[in-house]
Amino acid sequence: MSISAGNIEPSYKNDPAYRITSIVFPVLVAVVVLLFIWFSRNQVRLNEPRTITLYCFSAMESVMEKSLLPAFQQYWLKEKQEHVEFITTFAGSGVITRQIMTRFPAEVAILSSELDARRLVGGGVITVATWQEIHRHEKFCRSPIVLFVSDSIQIPIHDFEDIDFKTMDVVIPDPLTSGEGQMAVLALYGSRLRQGFSHKQAFEYVKAALTETLNKPSTSQAAIEQFQAGIGDVLFNYEAAVFHNKLNPLKVIHPNRTIMTEPIAVAIQKNITSKQAEIINSFMTFLWSADTQRKLSEAGFQTINTSTQASFGPSSQNDIFTLDSLGSALDLNRSVIDPLAAQ
Repeated sequence: MSISAGNIEPSYKNDPAYRITSIVFPVLVAVVVLLFIWFSRNQVRLNEPRTITLYCFSAMESVMEKSLLPAFQQYWLKEKQEHVEFITTFAGSGVITRQIMTRFPAEVAILSSELDARRLVGGGVITVATWQEIHRHEKFCRSPIVLFVSDSIQIPIHDFEDIDFKTMDVVIPDPLTSGEGQMAVLALYGSRLRQGFSHKQAFEYVKAALTETLNKPSTSQAAIEQFQAGIGDVLFNYEAAVFHNKLNPLKVIHPNRTIMTEPIAVAIQKNITSKQAEIINSFMTFLWSADTQRKLSEAGFQTINTSTQASFGPSSQNDIFTLDSLGSALDLNRSVIDPLAAQ
C-alpha cells in the first residue's frame, strides 16, 4: 500500500493532552454560552417594569394621566431604579365599585366618596378595620358640587332652589353609575335638610327633581363634555378647574348651600401580593405628598395643604357641609342613594 501525506496521522493527535483538550474545550464553550443565556434571561426579567393596577373615577382621569401617574413613575425610578407601568381603568365611581366587588383585580381604587368605599365593606372587599382607618384619615383632596350655567339662561341663579327642573334642561350625572351624581343628589338633599326640612320632605324634593331631569350621562366627564358642546341649561358637577375649558370657559355658580365632596383612596389588600406591598404603600403615601397636593391644586381640586390651595371656591359665607354631617355612609346609601337610583 502506498503511503501518501493524507494517510499520515499527525503525531500531536495521539497526545493525551490534546485528546483531553479536544473534549473539554467544547464543553466549556457550551457551558459559558448556556450561562450567558441564563443570566441574560434573568437580567431581562429583572428589568421588566413594575405594575400597579389602578381603578379611578372618571373625574380624576385627566389629572391622573397627565400629572400624578407620570410624577410617581419618575419618583419610583429615582428611588428604586425601577420602571412602573399603571394598568388603569377610568369609569363612573359606581361602575368601578361594582367591578371590584365582582373580583376585578384592582390594587388601588380611587373613589368619589365614602359611599362607594362603604359598599366595598358590605361586599367583603375591604375589612371594617380598613374602612375605619380610611374614615379617620384626612382626605387627600376635595371639591364642592357647583352649578355650571349656560349663557342662554336669563334667570338669575344663586342656589338650587332657583332651578326649575320642569322647564330647564338640567344635567345631572346618573347616580346609579356616577359618584358625582350621588354627591349631586346629596347636595340637593342636604341643602333641604339645612333649611329645616325633614328627611321625607328633602327626599321627595330630590326624587321629584330627578324625575324631571331627563339628561343623566353615565359619568361626570361625559356630562361636562356634553355641556361644553352646548347641550343643557344647568349642570351639577365638581368645581374642579380640570373641567374648565379655557377656550370655552363655563359660568360657575357656587350655591349658598352645597356639599364638599371628598374622594377616597383605597388599597385593596386582598389583591396585593407581598411583593407588591411596598410599591402600593408608597403610591398611597405619594397621594398626600406636597408635590401631589400642588398638582391637584393646579388641576382645580382643593387640598389639605393650604400652601397649595387654589384661588377659587365658595366664600366663607356659603354653607358648605360634608357627607359626615348628613349621617353615616351606610345609612345614606340605604335611605337616599339606593332608593333614588332605583327609580
